[in-house]
Amino acid sequence: MLRIASADRCSPPTAAPAPPIRLLTLNISGPSIDRASRLMPALDDLDVDLLVLTETRDNSGTRIILDSYRDRGYTVEAPTPPTTGERGVAVVHRLPVEGSRFVGSVGLAHRLVTTRVDCGQPLTLIGVYVPSRDASTTKILRKQTFLSELATLLQGLPEDEDVVLLGDLNIVSRNHVPRYPAFRAWEYDGLEAIAAAGLIDAFERLNPGVQAHSWIGRKGAGYRYDYGFVSDRLVDRLSTCNYLHQFRHAGLSDHAAVVVEIDRSDVPASRSWPAELKSA
Repeated sequence: MLRIASADRCSPPTAAPAPPIRLLTLNISGPSIDRASRLMPALDDLDVDLLVLTETRDNSGTRIILDSYRDRGYTVEAPTPPTTGERGVAVVHRLPVEGSRFVGSVGLAHRLVTTRVDCGQPLTLIGVYVPSRDASTTKILRKQTFLSELATLLQGLPEDEDVVLLGDLNIVSRNHVPRYPAFRAWEYDGLEAIAAAGLIDAFERLNPGVQAHSWIGRKGAGYRYDYGFVSDRLVDRLSTCNYLHQFRHAGLSDHAAVVVEIDRSDVPASRSWPAELKSA
């Protein structure tokens, strides 16, 4: 007897959806050679497509990390800080590069990197490291000027562009818990200017009402300094935004990392996260 295979058995297998785009930002605190050598495998284990590394320095530890990525074929965009004591930001990725549609700069150019990559469709990535400050007039003016320039730059973003902003902003929100009297109105305004430019706080969108902390002071007080923002066009594809405290617990950084995942299509395909990476 001739058997006719069922339609199900004859149909070609359905292709698995592409994994989401995984982006991460971490303050690496200008690492020593020893800490840099321990940071690399920890970063590699997360298998991210694009990293924003903040508080880079012109030192051996930073160079070890960036050269390791270059040697493996990653694109590295890392303006060198002008002095040994100054800090900057680096963007590292393994995605095809697209021609830029957005041109902008700030006075402290080593603290802001803008690039455009191909994730199936173009995406503009902005990596930022906002200066910290003390009570001195010089440091206050420096931070104030940077935030003002950043706000102006973001107002020029094309409305029809997918945009992600990642980095250490050294500011907290006006409704941060706990509330710290040291922050001034213009610092809160700086964070709100990012929202006014049409960028949406990824963690807040996925975890409404949850107060995250990414940096813990010596007395145990928590601050949310590190952020991921996405343009409105990406909100429906936003699948994950987590704070990964494993780096703090292992002594690799004094900050938690922020990871953002964005689906490439309408079908979610999120990768699972080890439980220990999400522990506070």
